[in-house]
Amino acid sequence: MKSYKAFLFLILLPCTSMSSCYHQFPSGGGGGGGGNNNGNSLVNVTLTSTPSTTFSFVALNLHIAGINLITSSGASAPLLSGALPLSDFVRMQSDSVYLGHATVGATSYTKLQVQFGTPLFSYFYNNTNATLLGCAAGKVCMIPSTVSGFGALTVTVPITFSPAANANTGIRINFDLSKAVTSAGGMTFDFTQTGAITISTLPPTATSQTSGLDTIDNFTGMISAKTSSTIDVFSFSSDTRTITVAANAEFDDPFSICPAPASFTCLAVNQNVSLDGIINADGTMTATEIEFLDPSPLAEEFEGVIVTPVANNQFQMVLINGMGPSSSDITVGSLVTVNLNNASTYIVDPKNLGISTKALGFQSSADLVMGQTVMLQGGTVNFTNTSLTNNTRTLLRYSSIGGSVQSLSGTVFTLGSVSAFFTSLINNSVVVQTFPNTAYDNITNFSGLVAGTSKASVRGLYLNPTSGAQQPVLAAKVRSH
Repeated sequence: MKSYKAFLFLILLPCTSMSSCYHQFPSGGGGGGGGNNNGNSLVNVTLTSTPSTTFSFVALNLHIAGINLITSSGASAPLLSGALPLSDFVRMQSDSVYLGHATVGATSYTKLQVQFGTPLFSYFYNNTNATLLGCAAGKVCMIPSTVSGFGALTVTVPITFSPAANANTGIRINFDLSKAVTSAGGMTFDFTQTGAITISTLPPTATSQTSGLDTIDNFTGMISAKTSSTIDVFSFSSDTRTITVAANAEFDDPFSICPAPASFTCLAVNQNVSLDGIINADGTMTATEIEFLDPSPLAEEFEGVIVTPVANNQFQMVLINGMGPSSSDITVGSLVTVNLNNASTYIVDPKNLGISTKALGFQSSADLVMGQTVMLQGGTVNFTNTSLTNNTRTLLRYSSIGGSVQSLSGTVFTLGSVSAFFTSLINNSVVVQTFPNTAYDNITNFSGLVAGTSKASVRGLYLNPTSGAQQPVLAAKVRSH
């Protein structure tokens, strides 16, 4: 029914599109809670990544086909396998991806084995002055299947992990692209490099989250079912999942969809929402903040990353998510041509940051720049040439931007050495504004950032930096690397 189901078939074929299937559960591996371990340990698994310092990746979708834990004697304990998600390693720079959970023996493990399947199409920005891998300078292109290491292979790395018996625990697997991807032969992926794959136990030792093992970040989809305490949510890029809504959950209604004050009672089937929350130790998930995006009945939305400048009233975006009836006809990862019109409104998605939906830096099509993530409401889809025309709303959503912390002042910091894909930036640096509700990962708060030594990734609203906006990035989350 939904386009993600086709991806499992495409994994077995040469890639024909890119996918960003965030947070999908493996079969039997994540819907219900775990417990009664009978001397074993229930292990939850989340994924993160560290940005490349060499390449500017726009979307990097690597399929993890299986994960095994191995003891010092060589005994293998399958941790996860089967219908695992195709994860965008660019988004993973700022947001964790939940892979699922499994029960394993409570013993000491000395190796982690990661099985990579065939990736679907991924994109990079050629920031050199010459053609690279067939891609012209200054252009966004797909990563060729001929790139060394960019394909199906198995990687084994040393770890130290000893889960306790009759306990629920978790690990975070980090993929460091600055160590794994080199310029050898133009571009080479090698996750056998020291430090390219590491693990840490959950929850993180430093974080602003107060409960749970890890976070659910900016999960966006349409409600398909509702009970007295749960909602089922799915989108173009994720299968259906059941999420418990916390009794003290925060409800944000920036577009005045609900009678004030917004509450659980306003949640309805066929309504589009975005939520943040936590992954519990038993593998269940709890929403702590829900934002109403569209009223019921269902509205069609297409979310993508802008990959070309606006020219002749057009731009192109790589589709990363969406909701609506076109879920059976359009594939996440498609390169969509957007035909602009004068009817669309331009607003930003404030979530719980306490900002206005109107912001300098995103007021018209003149503020559309490469690197922004936008959600386009309505319009006419042409499936022959994969184009969208006459959308009614253009909503600025959240981009993942990585770099090094250069300076700090109050609640503002400068992020330097930013990916060259963000072509509108001057000297590849941008000023970031944080807020009381900004979340932090691997640090507990703003004071954990250190100028000159900290490297960080930000999930934030990326305003047109040439518009005069004082802080072009408004941070919903900051992860230190």
